[in-house]
Amino acid sequence: MNMKCGDADSARKLFDKMPVKNVVSWNSMISGLVQQRQFKEALHVFHDMQRISLRPDSVTLVSVLNACSNLGKLELGKWVHAYIDKNQIKADGFVGNALVDMYAKCGSAEQAFGVFQGMECKDVFSYTAMIVGFAMNGEAERALDIFAEMPMVGIKPDEVTFVGVLSACSHAGMVEEGWRHFEDMSRVYNLEPQTEHYGCMVDLLGRAGLISEAEVFIANMPIEPDAFVWGALLGACSIHGKVELGEAIMKKLVAIEPVRDGAYILMSNIYSSANRWKDALKLRKAMKERKMKKTPGCSLIEINGVVHEFRKGDKSHPRNEELRKVLGEMAIHLQNHGQFPTSNFIT
Repeated sequence: MNMKCGDADSARKLFDKMPVKNVVSWNSMISGLVQQRQFKEALHVFHDMQRISLRPDSVTLVSVLNACSNLGKLELGKWVHAYIDKNQIKADGFVGNALVDMYAKCGSAEQAFGVFQGMECKDVFSYTAMIVGFAMNGEAERALDIFAEMPMVGIKPDEVTFVGVLSACSHAGMVEEGWRHFEDMSRVYNLEPQTEHYGCMVDLLGRAGLISEAEVFIANMPIEPDAFVWGALLGACSIHGKVELGEAIMKKLVAIEPVRDGAYILMSNIYSSANRWKDALKLRKAMKERKMKKTPGCSLIEINGVVHEFRKGDKSHPRNEELRKVLGEMAIHLQNHGQFPTSNFIT
């Protein structure tokens, strides 16, 4: 109950006090932490479970794979896969889908596809996971090939499937293909497009430089455009240097989400790219006056099973000086070959 109410700390205290714990108890704790997006803590609990030699079941493994997906812990994900094979657990249903999702989000699209191909029983979630996986790894054509298989095997796509399909089209610049799939949602599959789908279409048109078409598309939307839709158009303004339109869109975004920093940061970057430094500085000052803090950029890399996390401005890594020295050498190497990194290349 505590976990469902979002009180992970109280749930953990109660869990630690339990005199006897079975696999159901451990699963409740691990899956609850995953649902609360406390992925590192979930894996800590899983490691505690391993230390007492309690065998995980398929529910445990799905939760652990979900945590691995979100943390980029490919090595642990591979260990789970090996455990599944060793113990002859069928990689179908929830387990298979979780494996596909984990490999795709960790950048191993080929291994995701290998799991997908080996699944005897695939459902809409399996196909969607593979489509989204290929789309996020820049494999648009393969994502659409998987989508084309669905009617052949009698599986109807859902709304999430089309987010993956439209995202694939957007990143590959496949405008006509994207339009066709968007129209097929309602015409062929009787699915009503949601704001995510409209946002994908705006992103598709905007990336392709069809800014006016994107504006007309938004004006004709049957639902009120939200921050996701306007954010996609502001992103297009950033790509194509549309300063005046960007200013108008930013006002709409600030009205919808007055405490979010995204519109300010993107508009500030648009000003900077147009050499309008005073305007960029004004926005930064406005953020400071409103006590809005930019969410620091974060990246993860796994080396020998250990995930290293880096945040902009954070110098807490034990090998920080060594890393900065390497980055400095990389910057010099790039300059010697005619490439000039931005001023925030080393932070």
